[in-house]
Amino acid sequence: MKEQVEVFFHTQQPYIHVKEEDLEKYDSGRLSFPNSYFDPQKAHTLYNQYHEEYVLADEAGLDGIMTNEHHAAYWNMKPSANIDAAVISKLTKKVRIAILGNIIPINDPVRMAEELAMIDCYSEGRLISGFVRGGAVETLQAGISPTENRDRFEEAHDLIIKCWTQPGPFRFEGQYYQRRVVNPWVLPVQKPHPPIWFPGGSSPESVVWAAKHQYAYMNLGALIGLTQELKKVYIDTAKEVGFVPGPKHFGYQVRALVADTDEKAQEIGKGFLWAQKHRMRGPVEHVDPPGYQSRVASQMSARRLGGGGGPPMTYQDLQDVNAVVVGSPETVISKLRDTVQKLSPGYLILIGSDGNIAHSDVMRSLELLGSEVVPALHEIELEPYT
Repeated sequence: MKEQVEVFFHTQQPYIHVKEEDLEKYDSGRLSFPNSYFDPQKAHTLYNQYHEEYVLADEAGLDGIMTNEHHAAYWNMKPSANIDAAVISKLTKKVRIAILGNIIPINDPVRMAEELAMIDCYSEGRLISGFVRGGAVETLQAGISPTENRDRFEEAHDLIIKCWTQPGPFRFEGQYYQRRVVNPWVLPVQKPHPPIWFPGGSSPESVVWAAKHQYAYMNLGALIGLTQELKKVYIDTAKEVGFVPGPKHFGYQVRALVADTDEKAQEIGKGFLWAQKHRMRGPVEHVDPPGYQSRVASQMSARRLGGGGGPPMTYQDLQDVNAVVVGSPETVISKLRDTVQKLSPGYLILIGSDGNIAHSDVMRSLELLGSEVVPALHEIELEPYT
């Protein structure tokens, strides 16, 4: 039986009312950008529009919806991935619900295990539980030392898995989490637990960790060449661990939007650049503080989107390397087919709303994805990993 790629829709749920002249006053679009610019009534309207997109993604025939978590971010209004996933579980009937992911070093692991189990019960086993370390900003805003992030992540992961797989009550004594009694009542539908995804952009340590646990690794949109290198790291590590990986162990994320014509898509797709220059701008201690990641990971992150000291990639540059894919259905099918054939990913996560893109344009994109693009991608036979 041939393996086919599963296509997921993702929206960053941006707060699109932030203006360029407001952002220019501050050194960062994250920790130093005041929340006085936030209007709850405008957010209410936006949230409901994003929820309408979820409904359409399900009805149009996409395979899944991905959601995530960020903090102190005008370009992502989701400080709780679990609340968003719970909404998705009740708005949709068929799609798989991928959380990519919960930032577990900054959250209570036992509560996390309970909430995820609730979502799996709500959705009757449609949950994919992605765990992430979170960006440096998330660690800093939580008041946690960046040097503790990875160790906290691994200990929280171990406790969550234990909550799902070991009958309670039991005791847990870790370096960061100590619980005399752990006895979560709500357990997930999927046994031994929901599938787990682990993402990364450029860090080889993330790839190795995912492979050692036999979790699916999701690359968050690095250039194809670097992604192919990281995929090889996964395959080599899997062989050392003693299992044979395949497409279901690997996924790739890309910004993508479909319109009725190439010309219209080109104009709409410029909205993807809305937050680009502010998202990672700021003092180095906000973006890559000492101790947050290894020296190798820091060096490789410069290659993620063609960095390394040169000017930032232009809109056309990003399209030339398929980091941003916009066009008519025929154009998008051609470009995404090229990506799928080069990477053979079991999962393709399409960021369809990440910036100042009109809700109506996202809805039309979802219609065209469902009717033309996704069926064409399903026809591609994925290559086994060697």
